[in-house]
Parts: sequence; C-alpha cells; structure tokens
Amino acid sequence: MRAWIRKSLVVIAGVLLSLAGPGALPSAGAWYAKPDKPPGQDKPPKDKPGKPPEPDPDPDPDPDPDPDPDPDPDPDPDPDPDPDPDPDPDPDPDPDPDPDPDPDPDPDPDPDPSPDCPDRTDGELAIVPCAVGFGITTPAGSGRNLSTPKTTVHRVTNLNSSGSGSLKACTDASGPRVCIFETSGTIDLTDLGLLSIDNDYLTIAGQTAPSPGITLIGASLRIEANDVLIQHIRVRTGDAVDGRTPGDRDGIYVIGKSDNPDRQPYNVVFDHISVSWGIDETFTVKDTARDVSILNSIVSEGLWYNMHPKGGHSKGLMISAPTMLVKGNLIAHHDDRAPLETTPSAIVVNNVTYNTRQVGMRLSPLSNNSAHDGKTRTTTIAGNVRLQGPNSDREAPWVVISESRSGSKIYAEDNLCENFDNPDWPCVKPDSSSAESFRVSSPPLWIDGLEVIPANQTLDYVLTHAGARPRDRDEVDERIIYEVANRSGSIINCVAGETILYPTARVSSSGSSRVAGEIPDCDSSKTAYVGREVEIYEGKGSGQSRKVKSQSCSGDVVTLNVESDWGTVPDSSSSFRIHIPCDVNAGGWPDLPENKRSLTLPENYNEVTESGYTKLELWLQDYAKAVE
Repeated sequence: MRAWIRKSLVVIAGVLLSLAGPGALPSAGAWYAKPDKPPGQDKPPKDKPGKPPEPDPDPDPDPDPDPDPDPDPDPDPDPDPDPDPDPDPDPDPDPDPDPDPDPDPDPDPDPDPSPDCPDRTDGELAIVPCAVGFGITTPAGSGRNLSTPKTTVHRVTNLNSSGSGSLKACTDASGPRVCIFETSGTIDLTDLGLLSIDNDYLTIAGQTAPSPGITLIGASLRIEANDVLIQHIRVRTGDAVDGRTPGDRDGIYVIGKSDNPDRQPYNVVFDHISVSWGIDETFTVKDTARDVSILNSIVSEGLWYNMHPKGGHSKGLMISAPTMLVKGNLIAHHDDRAPLETTPSAIVVNNVTYNTRQVGMRLSPLSNNSAHDGKTRTTTIAGNVRLQGPNSDREAPWVVISESRSGSKIYAEDNLCENFDNPDWPCVKPDSSSAESFRVSSPPLWIDGLEVIPANQTLDYVLTHAGARPRDRDEVDERIIYEVANRSGSIINCVAGETILYPTARVSSSGSSRVAGEIPDCDSSKTAYVGREVEIYEGKGSGQSRKVKSQSCSGDVVTLNVESDWGTVPDSSSSFRIHIPCDVNAGGWPDLPENKRSLTLPENYNEVTESGYTKLELWLQDYAKAVE
C-alpha cells in the first residue's frame, strides 16, 4: 500500500467521528488491515445467522412526512456545476515501491484446500470460494457443467483489440472457456466501441495478468450470455470522440432481449471489478437479466458535463434485474444512482457511497418498469454507508424510497449516513405516501449463508478490499480510495484536460443568430449545449464562436440559437462544433506498462479434485488470493 494512502489514515479519524456518533465506525487506520478470514465467517449472532439486527418492533406508525418530497427521481442537473477545479495533488511525491509485480502461485496447488467457510446446504460450489450470492453457483468457464468436466484455456498474449491472442478471441469463442493473461497493460477497444460477450460459460481471470493488470478502455463491456464470471478487470470507458455513441456508452452493462428468452442472461458474477468514466450509465444490469451478483467492486467517476446528449449525466449503478446481490462495493463521485434500484428482488448490503451530488440509493417505483408489472418488491438493505463529499448538495439519507406497489416489503436497517435526521427510520427518506407501510422488521429476501457485517465496519472493509487487484491497484483506484478516505476529489467532466470538440456538423441552415446541422443523438427534451460555445471552424464565417442560448431538435437536426448575431452568417459551406470544457478532469489515462509473463498450467487441469473444483480453478483461486 502506497505511503500517501497510509498518511491519509490520520484524516479518516475526522471522517469517522462525523458519522453516527462515537463508535459508529472503526478507529482510523483499521481499514487497510487484512482480515484473518473473509467477513461473515465469525460465529453468527444467536438470533439469526448473518441477518442484521432487527429494528424497533414498534416504530412510530405515523411519523411526520417529509414536508417537501422530491417529485422528480432524476431531475436535470444545473447547467454549470462548479466542482473543485484544483484537486489535491499527490501529497507524497516519493511513494513506497510497488508490490511484487509477479505473484506466482504454485502451479500444482493443494488438490483439497480447506477454505475457512462452511459448506453450502445445497451441496453446490460457489464459483468464488466462500462467496454467497445470486448466480454464485454458476460453473462459469470451468467446464463443470459437462458430464466430463472440460474447459478450453485461451491465453491472452497481446493487447490487440481483436485477432489471435487477444481477449476478444477468447470472449468470442464458444463452449466452456477461461481467459488468462500473459501480458499486462491497456487494451484499447475504441475501434470496436463494444466488447460483447454473447456465448455462455466464460471465466475472465484478470488476476492472472502480471502487475499492474489489465484495463479495457474506449468501449462498453456488454454481457448477453449466461454463466459468466469476471474478476480483477478494469473497464474505463472514456470520452474519445470516436467510438460508441455517447448516449449509449455505458461502462459495463448486462442486457438481453425481452422478446427472446434465449437472450436473457442469468448467473453472472462480477468480483473485484473496477469500472469508471462511463458517459451514459457507469454500470447497468437490465431487467432482461436475473441472478446477478456484484461483489467487492469500484464504480467511480461517471462523466458529468461531457458528450451525453442530455447534458450533465454522471450516473453510477442502475439495477433492474430480479434477484440481484450488491455487496461490498464502493460507488464514488456521481451525480446520482448510487445505486438506482428498480427490481422486485434485490439485496444491497455493506456498500459505501461517496460524493453523490443528489441522493445515495434510490428505490424507484416498480411501476416505472413495465417488465415488473404485477410484481411486488422484496428488498433487503443493510450495513451500508453514505459519505457526503465536496459536490453533495442535497439531504444525505442512505436511501430514498419512492415505491408505491401494494404488498411490497422493504427492510432498510443499520445503515449510516450524514446530515440527515429521521429518527423514525434512520437514513431512510420515505418519498411516497405508502413507503413507510412497507417497512418490515426482518429481511424479506435472503440467501442462505449470507453474512452482513455491521455498518460501522463497512468503510474499513470496502476501502481495503474493493476494486480490481486491491493489493496492486492502478493509480485511478488508488486516487479514488485516497479521496474517499480524505473527503477530497470531485465529480469530473472529462478523462483528460483538453477541450473536447463534439459534436461536429455541416451547416444545413442558418440565420443571423442561429445555426443548424445533423448530429448524433439529438434530444429535444434536454439542453445539453445551452451555455456551451459553438464555433464555426471551416467554410464561410469560420473562426467565429458564440455561446448557445437555446436549442431544439427535429429528428437528428439540432438548431442552436446563439446569444449574439454572427458577424458573418455561415452557410452550407460551413461546419460547426461544440466546445466541451474539461478543466475538471481525472488527470488523463494511466500509463500501464506492458509486462509479459508465461503461465504454466497445472497438469491435467480439467481434473476435478476432492474439493469439487478442478485443478485449474484452484490455480486461478491462488492467483486471486495473491492480488486481493
């Protein structure tokens, strides 16, 4: 762990004291200590193993309603947010040396390890040892779904976007398969715009890469397949002008087709993932999927005033798939949706949300999603922490409940938040007339064996364990962790500091104070370009710039009305472009070295050991332990 992060521990003391009173969170410095064993494996409480403490069994049946509920769960942001343009520089110019870049587990692991966790009552194996979740018993790419287990190992030997030895060659293949990495570095997928996983039974084992691991940039990672495990990969989508349409440029999304039952993903597990710099949603799991778990991951820095046609966006995590577990994650620096939950059945536990401009978690009404017509909500929310940051400008409950579906059951207890007072239901803001009637005293949705640590331990756990390769984090994740610990940083507009020129268009019509042309993703309901500068950059009138006063769309043709008349009115020989200022940015793309390392697979790696896992799985698990 770098010295500048360790120095930040002294600041955490103030953070902790500002939460729910003395003793609400652990003492400063505890968060980086490696636990002796996975959380939840201590002796369970006597009343109900793993379940959070029950609330007051007789809550006030008629608390005072919120005098001014927010009627718009996704209001348009102000056109000119003013986050700190000067983020704190690295306080330690001479950090400790990086960790061992080449952890090298035993190629022939113990065939019958004894993980310190109880056996599952159903006799199944968790694809991540000791983990509990929806879809967690998937065989993924192990080949254990076959009567004689067999998988194909694909070695990723280069950073090409496609072709032999690429990651895409592995993801595009069919049948049970495992992607292992003999190189580190950045895979630039901008030319593809999308890396789509369409074939079932896949494991992407990012832990096998040499230090500093693998980062995917320039594209969305889309999962439309069943039985998928993705571990220790970074997805940093970004704001290249080329590539996927900005209005549909998520970081990661799990999505299927509602009219095709063969294209509705299930059993998808994300473990130790880092995803950032989405222009649309940073991370989305749609209602066409089910049985999805997001574990120990970082979702950070959705881009704010960037190329999205709606203007300010910066959305974090949106989940609408039934039977989802969201556990042990950090969601940092977003306008909103941290997370947004519109699913009839989800468990959200032991997560940290930091520096959302609006609220933390939203329980949006099921009536907003026709895929869930006729369903009632059963939601369990416990052990979460919301920390305010420099851009947080609203009340700070952990969760806003807008549900109105009769028969719903919501358990939301033992969550911590700041500067929000609701003694009748701590850290919960009821935002519908029926929300409080849905409160129940025990979790209505549970998974056998699930253990939830108390909220006052969550921050320590998440800052230590979240994200790809937490023992070998890249500079982006290191910075995010530092900013959470020190209450610094800001919601950002761009990846780097150079002004983005987007969109561009040939002039189709013009007037003394207007210009029009065809652009991608024109959205009449929003005002993305109002207040921005439009420049005539070629043809008649080139060199002129004006501030946009208003805009309108007709199909994909945008008309921009400017604040003052053109000196020279542009014509059809002219082209215009919008200036997107990037003074508030992430500092640019990290430079990940391309290190090479040959990997030696276990002999007879498809052989199933006494543990129930194959030799290859045990080998992959050892690599995961080395970076976690």
